[in-house]
Amino acid sequence: MTPQQILAGWRAKNLVVTEDVHAVAALLAPALARGEAHYRVEEIVARTGLSQDRVHDCLRMLLKRGCVRQTGCTADGAPVYVLP
Repeated sequence: MTPQQILAGWRAKNLVVTEDVHAVAALLAPALARGEAHYRVEEIVARTGLSQDRVHDCLRMLLKRGCVRQTGCTADGAPVYVLP
């Protein structure tokens, strides 16, 4: 599955994607296509320019809508996300 297919699949589920959520989803999609994404919130903030609170909101929405699931954390505390 490609990152584009992942994003298209989420859109097909009628996922309401704001620009903020799309920025977070687009960052996660390439890593998810390879198996798993593990980014600390601070990394996502730095790469997207969003506030930490907004990144948390976006991640919560992706989790709640079943786009990703968290399987644990890395040694440095980064959440590990995979496709459901």
